[in-house]
Amino acid sequence: MTAVQPSTDLLPRTDPPLPAVPDPAQRTAVSVASVIGRQVFDVLAGRSGAGNVREHLTATVFGNLLGLRLRGADQPQYRLRSVHACAVGDSAVEACLVVGAHRVRALALRLERRAERWVCTRLFPIERNAI
Repeated sequence: MTAVQPSTDLLPRTDPPLPAVPDPAQRTAVSVASVIGRQVFDVLAGRSGAGNVREHLTATVFGNLLGLRLRGADQPQYRLRSVHACAVGDSAVEACLVVGAHRVRALALRLERRAERWVCTRLFPIERNAI
């Protein structure tokens, strides 16, 4: 007696679905928020001077940034963990940066496109003891 091999020709394909390609505006939102957010975080952590990011901040945000420091952020393991951003129209991005090591904190910011530059118009360290 000969063993019969089942045919797989009639079975539906079960290839894994292709990953969704993010909307170009969403990719831009994340990349803009990542670059400027990292610079702002480095200032808050005391790793960089505020002058390095000044061109991307409004005068109000720059003044507020000078008075802010994240406690414990000067530790080497304290780093930017993730960036979540959303394009709001064609000329604004709202983002949340998750930072930390053992203790996780967040920074929320709003970026607006002004002429040829992205500018941070709002910055919120989300922690009561951050200041």
